[in-house]
Amino acid sequence: MGKKQHRDTAASRLIEQHSRVRMNICSNREVIFEGSRGIVHYDENTVKISTGSYIVAFSGRGLKIRCMNEYDLCIVGFITSIEYIM
Repeated sequence: MGKKQHRDTAASRLIEQHSRVRMNICSNREVIFEGSRGIVHYDENTVKISTGSYIVAFSGRGLKIRCMNEYDLCIVGFITSIEYIM
């Protein structure tokens, strides 16, 4: 029984760690986004990312996803707006 509680606690900490969203914005040319749950929409003018609770939409020109892994990604281009969609 103690092992199951330990696994549940470890899983809860892992979920909590990846449910936090952080953005590092470097001027209007680059955003490092941590805490992604998936890409909802992606083209050269719009990138929409799900966080599980809401969507973050980036608008601009020449937007590209330069690199990404399971939870994080880097968006580059000319970013004109960031919108939170509940």
